[in-house]
Amino acid sequence: MGCFFSWPRFAPLAVKKRLVTLLLKPGSIEVPLRRRWAASLLIVAALPPVALLAIGTLRIAIATRLADSMEIPQVRRALAFDSSNDRLYHRLGMVFYEASNSLPQGDPRESVEYLRRAVELNPRQAFYWSDLGAACEALGDAECSDLAFERSVELSPRTPQLQWLAANHRLRTGQTIAAMASFRQLLTLDGSYSKAVFAVCLRVLNDPEIVLEKLLPRQSDAQVKMAFVNALTDLGQVEFAFKVWSQAVANGSPIPLASARPYLERLIELGRAEEARAVWQEFLRSGTVTRPNPDDQENLIFNGDFEQVPINAGFDWRYTETPYLWLNFADPAAYHGSRSLRVEFTAKKNREYEPVGEIVPVTPDQTYLLTAFAKAEGITSDSGPRLRVVDPLCGSCLDDSSGSEVGTTPWHRVSLRFSTKAPTHFVKVSVWRPRCRTFPTEITGIFWLDAVALKPITRDAPKPVSDP
Repeated sequence: MGCFFSWPRFAPLAVKKRLVTLLLKPGSIEVPLRRRWAASLLIVAALPPVALLAIGTLRIAIATRLADSMEIPQVRRALAFDSSNDRLYHRLGMVFYEASNSLPQGDPRESVEYLRRAVELNPRQAFYWSDLGAACEALGDAECSDLAFERSVELSPRTPQLQWLAANHRLRTGQTIAAMASFRQLLTLDGSYSKAVFAVCLRVLNDPEIVLEKLLPRQSDAQVKMAFVNALTDLGQVEFAFKVWSQAVANGSPIPLASARPYLERLIELGRAEEARAVWQEFLRSGTVTRPNPDDQENLIFNGDFEQVPINAGFDWRYTETPYLWLNFADPAAYHGSRSLRVEFTAKKNREYEPVGEIVPVTPDQTYLLTAFAKAEGITSDSGPRLRVVDPLCGSCLDDSSGSEVGTTPWHRVSLRFSTKAPTHFVKVSVWRPRCRTFPTEITGIFWLDAVALKPITRDAPKPVSDP
């Protein structure tokens, strides 16, 4: 007589092997009565622990699935299945905390209750303490919040995010000395926090001297100091920013262009010609930027022969990717040296183009002569490329251009004489093609530019006035 049964779903592998040994023999599924009784007893004995294991596994699986929710009822259901899970208490506490911040009727007291329970169950989890500190601060419990944030950084002193949260708490609650110590520790751990650290400290303290003294010793990393300079400039404290810049470069180590570029660009935007010149000269002195032709000191155009790739910032050539137009700063068809700028209009379009330009520091109330050498090939429009000079900060102060390049021409000299007015401290020299209003309007063809120079014109001395 055969014996048929189904395996318990969660029966251990050892139990299954034992049952197979007892119940099955080669060539037959019949077993003696005594062995059938033994097998039955073994199955009955194995069912209680297997059932408990199955129930426990199911409860944990359900709790884990529900714990991923940000809905309060769902997380509470998860706790009903797994009441000793510290992660669930932390999740429910954070759900209540978010609700207390986003809803007018939100109350952080329940958040604190659940977060306290989470740290009781797992007191070694640093982020639990940090979150408890934030909830206690929202509740106005200074003792709890101070202790919790202190505990979080004690457990994980080299975690930048925890230092950031603790430092902000101390700054918000008036613990300035402790906050500065935390921010300083954070900057030694991770310099990428520099911008955020300086921005929040300057806004809250409104005293750059304190920030400089407490956070930036003289031996501080130059990139960290540049982050402070940029933060000061963004907040309009340009004079103090230049003071910090001067300290940074006094150490002698070159400052990377990527760190100083925002400062220089902001100085140009603000029309701060003196500071901008000083920053640029420091770049040249330290070798951060190389002057292509150091012998031509009179030429105000930097890299006028295009002998090196422009840095696309400061007082070097700037360029933008423009549809239907191709730029090459290293074209070998040069008038002077080994390279020239090539601008190719690749599709028939009647558009305004200004793909290349350079900001140049100038003197107000001064006359200048701009010269260059250009050639063209197959320029189809009567409105061809030309050189343009504008005051980038005062459009009504200066806006002039040279003659249009059309058709096909060999290398030839282009010149433009202009005068600056009292407000002008910078000019922008660019390659410009305005829209055409006469047929043929659409432009194609190639334009080359080389040997660009800008020099002041010495005014004639005034003639003496005769005595009457």
